[in-house]
Amino acid sequence: MANSPSPGPSSGTAAAKARDMHAAEYAALLSGVRARFARAAEMGGGRWFTTDAAGLYDLYLSQLPGERQIHTCAACRRFIETFGALATLTDKGAIEPALWRETDVPPFYQPAIRALAEAVGRASVTGPFLTRATTWGKPLTGFWAHLAVEQAAPMPGLGRLLTPSQTMAAQREDFRTVATALEAFSPTLLHEALRVLKTGSVHMSERFAGPVQWLLDLHENRRRAKGAARDNVLWRAVASAPAGYCHPRASVIGSLLEDIASGAPFPDIRARFNAKVAPLAYQRPQAPPTAGNIARAEQIVEQLGIGPSLERRFARLEELETLWRPAAPEARSMGGVFRHLLPKPRTAALDLPPVTMTWIKFAATVLPGATRMELDVPDKGPFIAFTTAVHPEAPPILKWDREGRRNPVAWYVYPNGSPASQWGLTAGWREVTAVSALPTLWGDKPQPFLGEGAVLVLRGAVDNGISGNALFPSCLRDDLHAVRATIEAYSGAAILHGRETALACGFDIRKSSGAVNQGVRVMSEGRWTRYMIDRWD
Repeated sequence: MANSPSPGPSSGTAAAKARDMHAAEYAALLSGVRARFARAAEMGGGRWFTTDAAGLYDLYLSQLPGERQIHTCAACRRFIETFGALATLTDKGAIEPALWRETDVPPFYQPAIRALAEAVGRASVTGPFLTRATTWGKPLTGFWAHLAVEQAAPMPGLGRLLTPSQTMAAQREDFRTVATALEAFSPTLLHEALRVLKTGSVHMSERFAGPVQWLLDLHENRRRAKGAARDNVLWRAVASAPAGYCHPRASVIGSLLEDIASGAPFPDIRARFNAKVAPLAYQRPQAPPTAGNIARAEQIVEQLGIGPSLERRFARLEELETLWRPAAPEARSMGGVFRHLLPKPRTAALDLPPVTMTWIKFAATVLPGATRMELDVPDKGPFIAFTTAVHPEAPPILKWDREGRRNPVAWYVYPNGSPASQWGLTAGWREVTAVSALPTLWGDKPQPFLGEGAVLVLRGAVDNGISGNALFPSCLRDDLHAVRATIEAYSGAAILHGRETALACGFDIRKSSGAVNQGVRVMSEGRWTRYMIDRWD
């Protein structure tokens, strides 16, 4: 029955009672399909896949004995033929029908729904399914109700530049690309590359350990699966992969793996890798933008509405997510107006040598009890500045900035360091006004593979030598990658506003830097202790 019950005899007749019961069963069918869809969406993270299950509408009608005519409906037919073969996938590669589950519907419809679920369950996955539509099917035509469902949230993986069809085609290509990479890169080879990256033996290692670990995990998950489920595991992984993970052979990861497989000496491997990820080379355009690239960039900026997002300024201290701030002056005074009358301690503070430790240990054991901190500023070093959007309401353009959890703060640091004088500093002890992690680590979903480090914000520090507004391709969202040459050219000619209110510049301590060897002194319980931060961890 593809519609609501029509008017008839009074509800006291047997025919009316039967019709009312049948209408209730049909309403329960519609409700059960919607409930199944909601649970399947939660199970699969809102990611759907097409299968080669066919003939589902005829199968549905064949399981409704004596009811075929009344259930024949153009709207329900379109729904089943368009969406009936969709499925979600478990982490083990099992197919779960998106719409059909026998126990969700009343007994009369259970044979039909069981047949549909079995047909989808034994089918093969043929690709991802994406749509911008929030309503699937046509819930009502006039008074008649039909099979239809509502998406509670937009589908993950849909951008604004590509159509759903283009995105699905790209994911099908990603499936083939990753399958080829798994054939080329064995688990043994990936383990060796991961060892190189996790020991910090090469530059920017934290950025590339994630993709290698992802391939290694994918190898293991596919090994555990059987038959067609092995491909399903791959489909699921590709659909949910972070940007850039699906092209390992075309990235610096591919060249690292090939170098390791070739048996080249490690110093040669390290030199080649470091040259490719050097700050002035990695993802940086090596030629001015072409006229075509500029035209495409104009089109993308207009389509995404991100023109205002490109304007940047120095960040202020209150805009940072901080790990530490100095104690308020009142809390540090340890007394009131008669503090100066307290007797001096009988035991003078000893001048102890610096305590050497890693940054991770320092942050865990020293920072919590610190009331003040100072940095031994060198003549030249990795001084750093936080930047942010001039228009905070403009759409996000950074990889770690997203709707619903905005974070438009970025940073810049000179690849070979910069003189303290450029930042209004002189060598010697300088007050630290805050400690902050890099913005990639802020919030409830940190992304350490995009950068892992900490910044000691210094009083009075501000860069007086910056040219441009420090928008770099490696920080921008992936759909801007094609026009990075134009955006970098724009950035080089733009102005970084807000120097007069800049209070978020300081000293960079980075995991990928290897040895740090930076002096810090900390006041705790009224006494200073010196520390030497020798490395990240």
